Amino acid sequence: MFGLCKNSEGVFKYEFRRQLLASMCITIITFCHGFGLGWFSVILAKLQSPAQTELDFVINVEEGSWIGGLSSLGGGCGNIVYGILVDLIGRKASIYCLAVPYIISWILVYFARSVEYLYVSRFLAGVTGGGTYVIIPIFIGEIAEPKIRGRLTALFSLTLNSGIFCGYIITARIRYHLIPIVGVVMTLIYVLFQIFFPETPMFLLQRGRNDRAKESLKFYRNYAPTTKESAIEFERAYQKLKSDVTSHQANTNTVTWHDFCNKRAMIAFGNGLVLMWLNVFCGAYAILYYTSSIFVAARTELHPDTNTIIVGLVQVSGVYTATILVDRFGRRPLLIFSCAATGVGMAIFGLYGYLLTNTSVDLSSVSAWLPLVNVCLIMFVANSGLIPIPFVLLVELMPPKIRAKSAAVCLVLFNIIGFLLMKMFPITLMAFGLYLPMWFFAVTSVLGLIYIVVFIKETNGMSLNKVEA
Repeated sequence: MFGLCKNSEGVFKYEFRRQLLASMCITIITFCHGFGLGWFSVILAKLQSPAQTELDFVINVEEGSWIGGLSSLGGGCGNIVYGILVDLIGRKASIYCLAVPYIISWILVYFARSVEYLYVSRFLAGVTGGGTYVIIPIFIGEIAEPKIRGRLTALFSLTLNSGIFCGYIITARIRYHLIPIVGVVMTLIYVLFQIFFPETPMFLLQRGRNDRAKESLKFYRNYAPTTKESAIEFERAYQKLKSDVTSHQANTNTVTWHDFCNKRAMIAFGNGLVLMWLNVFCGAYAILYYTSSIFVAARTELHPDTNTIIVGLVQVSGVYTATILVDRFGRRPLLIFSCAATGVGMAIFGLYGYLLTNTSVDLSSVSAWLPLVNVCLIMFVANSGLIPIPFVLLVELMPPKIRAKSAAVCLVLFNIIGFLLMKMFPITLMAFGLYLPMWFFAVTSVLGLIYIVVFIKETNGMSLNKVEA
């Protein structure tokens, strides 16, 4: 699946298999989070309709915007809380903790008696989502070898979008109160699978547990002593990792303001902020959260739920494309292509929206297919680069000494920006129609394209300790 590699250098190579398996199991929680996002995208329009809601209350546009926005605020809290926990109690314990707020969020959905239940539910789901952005890149980065790190990290977006797709399908087909049960069961499966994987060797070395660290490295490298040469090679790899951790600890123990204010750190931090801004305001997240509402505004002839499911499938295809290409062609080319194509798609969608609401042009001949095809194009190209790759680069571009702290700040700002988008988009959509937000997203994509061409450097294949901003 991930290979496209005739020389057996893909993620299915023998020594990479446990790294792949561990990455797949930890990203189950990302699938669960995506499932919740897909559920919200479909259920929102139904909860706003007195004829379709299965609850005892109906929510309005303002309340719906708060439900969407609170997920991003929860994400910011999750960035902070899990950013502290991941170093305080370890990667493995933090992985288990991701499940707690998410299970509670589904319980609140099941027993919802007013919109406030949904507010708290989406906030807690956001806490878990924010935690995944902190913990999963760190965990995968610490167990994966450089030549497959990009592909394994891209599993994050692949499972997220697969979950969204399943959320679209299931929510459109089964009753409201069955969805929370599915969400809780999937989360419990995630917890069960984590039992089989040890703590990362890097964290164990940081805590001075050298014997356990060596066993962990053997596990994730799928090491079995067959020859003297292989034993020597493994010992060399272990000693190098140990040396890197010791050097890293010596550096991080003496972090000062100068480490954040020097030229390299400022450039890396600036790049991180721009990538987070571009990730949010390219518009893909607005389409992801409010897919059904957008198709209602576009006045398509197909049922909004059918359009939503088709878009979900395209999202998965786009992220899969990024997953298999990110280590073959690099991060930068995919970002450049994704920015350019997303900008074109958003400009076309904005033009369609303007003609639809501000002119008397007859669009009946294209309304059945153009909005769907255009949204599919946008989501495919955005998920091929703009959605997954900024989070890979966020870890890779930061100087090792301040990587965790700087990445955490960028992720908190990402969720604050995301809150503004989720809160304002449905209100803007209702007030102005499609054209204004879509043209804004198009301009953002074009500006992002210029920035990437000028300032973002390639990091493909580099050690995390060797990348220069």
